[in-house]
Amino acid sequence: MLSALDQQLFFFFNADRGWPWLDKAWAVLSSLDFWMPFLVLAGLLIAWRGGFRGRAMLACLLLSIGIMEGGIINPLKKTIDRHRPLDSLAEARYVKLGPAEPKILALAQPLDIRPGDPIDPPDVGKSLPSGHTSNMFCFATVVTAFYRWRGAWLYMAAALVGLSRVATGSHWPTDVVVSAIGSVLVTSLLLAVYSWLWRKLAPRLVPVLAARHPRLITTA
Repeated sequence: MLSALDQQLFFFFNADRGWPWLDKAWAVLSSLDFWMPFLVLAGLLIAWRGGFRGRAMLACLLLSIGIMEGGIINPLKKTIDRHRPLDSLAEARYVKLGPAEPKILALAQPLDIRPGDPIDPPDVGKSLPSGHTSNMFCFATVVTAFYRWRGAWLYMAAALVGLSRVATGSHWPTDVVVSAIGSVLVTSLLLAVYSWLWRKLAPRLVPVLAARHPRLITTA
């Protein structure tokens, strides 16, 4: 069930304020295709130059996102069956980057802005949880665990991505809040499990590496 506050907050962020630059900023933040080349490049650099800490962080991040996507986010979407705003309200605006490939070229194109299109008959809802928000808060939590204050700023980036999903018509505000909190809790639990497995299994499986790095999550 949607509350009146949820709908009011959605329309506050999703409204057309006559600021094209703001719509484009939200669309850029919301587009995984836009950011993917930069994320892949950053991952390759960390794997090459990041040492044990960087590679351990990447392994924990990829494993956590895989577990979250396959074991939590997708099953919950089907179970909860909550429809996205753009599938529920004709007054909603669906805002996304233009069709250019690679997506960075879409910065020079007009935005693709469409009205909501309520589904009849209803399809399977995919609004809760928000995959973008969950993955970004997972990202922020893992990086902060390994790099402390140097990674903590990513929580602000994750919050902006969450807001962008509301502003572009893809999610309700409560989707973002629930996804952010759940992601931080689940990721923290997963990191604790990884650390425990490293202490238990690494001395037998990779004894030389375990002797050099007795702790998986290290900030030094």
